[in-house]
Amino acid sequence: MSIAPTRLPLLGEIDRPALARPTRIGLLRTLLIYRWLTASWAAGLFVYEIWDRNRQATKLAVAHPGAGLGLMAVLLAFMVWLTFEYNRDADRTLRPVFVLTEIAIGTTMLLADVWVYGSPDHSQSLPSVWIIAAIINVAIVAGQQPAVLTGIGLGLARNIGWMPYKTDGIWSLTRIATLVLLTVAGWVAGYVMHRLGEADDEISAFKAREEVARTLHDGVLQTLAVIQRRSDDAQLVGLARVQEHELREYLFGGSSVEDDIAAALRAAARRAEQRHGLRVDVITAPDLPEGSDDVIHALGSAVGEALTNAVKHGAATKATVYAEPIDEDTIFVSVKDDGTGFDTSLVEEGQGLTSSIRGRLGDLGGRVEIDGRPGRGAEIRMYL
Repeated sequence: MSIAPTRLPLLGEIDRPALARPTRIGLLRTLLIYRWLTASWAAGLFVYEIWDRNRQATKLAVAHPGAGLGLMAVLLAFMVWLTFEYNRDADRTLRPVFVLTEIAIGTTMLLADVWVYGSPDHSQSLPSVWIIAAIINVAIVAGQQPAVLTGIGLGLARNIGWMPYKTDGIWSLTRIATLVLLTVAGWVAGYVMHRLGEADDEISAFKAREEVARTLHDGVLQTLAVIQRRSDDAQLVGLARVQEHELREYLFGGSSVEDDIAAALRAAARRAEQRHGLRVDVITAPDLPEGSDDVIHALGSAVGEALTNAVKHGAATKATVYAEPIDEDTIFVSVKDDGTGFDTSLVEEGQGLTSSIRGRLGDLGGRVEIDGRPGRGAEIRMYL
């Protein structure tokens, strides 16, 4: 089975994310915790810098400690406000007033960073990594492109704040690195939000399909099955069979592409229904692996041959295909029919069973068990 490589999208190719509320609330809760941790770190480190520089004569004292403490107070006040609004309704933290205020505080702190310290010679900026939260928040609200622009704006603010001070090459490289990292942070945040939005859409579609399946399974599907059993009109029976098959494919995740084991088993069942009029139910465990190309082909072909034998030799009208993983290395597949059955000790195996089932699985290290019960159908158990 070949998997196409994932191409990372370019800027502008990703739309505004449509996150489901549970996902969005979880992100906002995590983001709030991140803000508090990083804001506390930034404030604590700045206070430590003031104390450490004042006690060591070898270090330059913080030039404007009062202004720095004032900015830290504004930051912490904003955090209290944001937390209060989050407790009222987490989505309130996505309102423009909070998004823009957070960007404004981060921008101001970056612009004033070197001025507060009096030189570029300090371990980290005033807001530290707290400003990443502003970028992520923009990605949640507006998507990738605005998040990237926010990262660029914050990076430029840090560069502008350093412009009045003479720095050597390494400091220039640091400023460039900060700009690049904040820009990349916006790009990555936007991409992640987009992927989460896609995942939410898939989950929503799956849940909707499950709801439809629960509603229709005991009504429409059974009605179509009754029509096939009781009607003497061949055209009506054929139409009911096609409609039942298409509805089952939609409800239970059918696929026209045999790109995993479950799809291969459903395709084999579909072919048996179309060729022989056999009613086939396919049940697969949710943790059934996709499987390699060889395994997919072998199991699909073996199940197809088993269903054909059920009709040709057992006059079966209904069969059930069941598949589940036994352990990390073994998959179990059962094909059970309602045919006449047979005594395995008296009946010689045909070429189809020997070559198409035992042979295919045997080539890959698998094995086959046959449970033939005269008058009660037959079951072929495959282990691969």
